[in-house]
Amino acid sequence: MGSTVDTFKTAHLAIAGLLELVGSSKGQQRIDALNSLKEAVLSHIGEENSVIQEAIGKPDADVSFKSSAQNFLEELGNIAQSALIPFFDKYSSSVLVDGKEFTGDFSGIKGALSDRISFEEEKFYPELEKLAY
Repeated sequence: MGSTVDTFKTAHLAIAGLLELVGSSKGQQRIDALNSLKEAVLSHIGEENSVIQEAIGKPDADVSFKSSAQNFLEELGNIAQSALIPFFDKYSSSVLVDGKEFTGDFSGIKGALSDRISFEEEKFYPELEKLAY
């Protein structure tokens, strides 16, 4: 495994831990965990975007990788803009994070992030490793 992919997988473990903490906490502790989750996820997305842009520009990156990498970036951007950022913005007070609506919304976000992490680790990261990441 490349060191970049190792770093990404470590970030995934931290995100998974924060997802569990959000799910098991209430009130201000939940807000604090959500803020940490937001920071971790958005930072991770930024790092992935940077590495993938660099990888797309590598001369030994084949056309198939470049296409899948571009799709990866677009999907990630769409997820962030249409789901993650609105979710984090909506649930910024302890009154809302302890309500019933939060439970359903959080379940959707948690599932989407878990699915995305699985996809990245199983399908996309092996392609990055071929390019020495």
